[in-house]
Amino acid sequence: MTNSFFRKRTLLRLAGTFADAVLISSFTRFLQYGLPLLYLLLFSTTPLHAAKPILIGAIFSQTGIAAVHNEPLISMVQLAVEDINLSGGINGRPIQLVLLDNQSTPIGSTIAAEEAIRLGVTAVIGAHWSSHSLAMAPILQKAGIPMISPGSTNPNVTLVGSYIFRACFLDSFQGKAMARFAHEELNAKTAAILRNIDEQYSVTLAEFFKESFSDLGGKVLFDSGYRGKAVDFANLIVKIKNCTPDVVYLPGYTRDSGLIIKQARSMGVKTTFLGGDAWDEIERYAGDNIEGSYQSAPWHPDVPFPESKILQKLYKRKYHKPISNMSAPLAYDAVHLLANAIVKAGTTNRKAIRDALAETVGFHGATGIITFDKNGDPENKEVIIIKFHDGKRIFHKIIKP
Repeated sequence: MTNSFFRKRTLLRLAGTFADAVLISSFTRFLQYGLPLLYLLLFSTTPLHAAKPILIGAIFSQTGIAAVHNEPLISMVQLAVEDINLSGGINGRPIQLVLLDNQSTPIGSTIAAEEAIRLGVTAVIGAHWSSHSLAMAPILQKAGIPMISPGSTNPNVTLVGSYIFRACFLDSFQGKAMARFAHEELNAKTAAILRNIDEQYSVTLAEFFKESFSDLGGKVLFDSGYRGKAVDFANLIVKIKNCTPDVVYLPGYTRDSGLIIKQARSMGVKTTFLGGDAWDEIERYAGDNIEGSYQSAPWHPDVPFPESKILQKLYKRKYHKPISNMSAPLAYDAVHLLANAIVKAGTTNRKAIRDALAETVGFHGATGIITFDKNGDPENKEVIIIKFHDGKRIFHKIIKP
């Protein structure tokens, strides 16, 4: 089932009043689900504000090292919930969002998941970092609570069980795509790799890049790890400078990757840096030293998806600025994926919602078209290659699976 009401009601939100939004939302759902649903929506005696809310948990980092990286996704979740509620809610019921702080740690994610269960949430959006999702997924799976991670790309996340889904591509493809890009477009024959050994995301993505680059005939001259909270990387940078690789693959997060690039440039390293989808707002730490680098990402303002244009208008209307975080739209899609499944299930029964999520086919999101495979992963999710040029993130190309 496609999400045509997602597109129509959001367009209406951009152009009309709340009352109009509710009416058009009802009509578009009628087009999908027929007269019984229209009758229910038009003749219900319970107004939206008085209807029993659907409790949805959102587990992200509000404090700690990941907070800066997670904040834009929290804003997107809140925007999506507002969009849905102002469009009439889900089956006439509003979403009540419960935001839980995982404190940027796996144990904090475990505690947050247990709190979500105690509060009786219908489903959970989150977490964003793979290490956090890997900690909470077994708990939510055991409790039978559907979970949709916006951006946890580690392949093992959804393998936890049938209640775990994601909106993003996998590191297995992301690493391969960047290796292919480095070899075929940048003509890189040699590479160095630096991985954040405190984050499973970084370790796993580095392995997939290394394997793919080697399979393509490339040679990895240097491969080493660093601690995520480190601030001095001179010893590693000297070794990279001495082996003069064509590219340096740095699949870390915003802070650590940015600091490494800034220090490397100050020490005379001129090679091209490549990164993954966690380089959100890396300019905050790297400054203009990021110039000439490339990253793989799930989204860019210039992607050719109609829902992306709708989201950008909605976001700018609410926050009075353009979207700057390339991962944040995944959170918006995750909420709408869940809403779509609840509408389809016609109930807030968790198993019915899980089953509806598993049957998602052709969902039109801001980050592309999503059809879930047997593991709860999006099939054929594309990787966007972005180039840092003249102080901007330039849409370079799309790499398909």
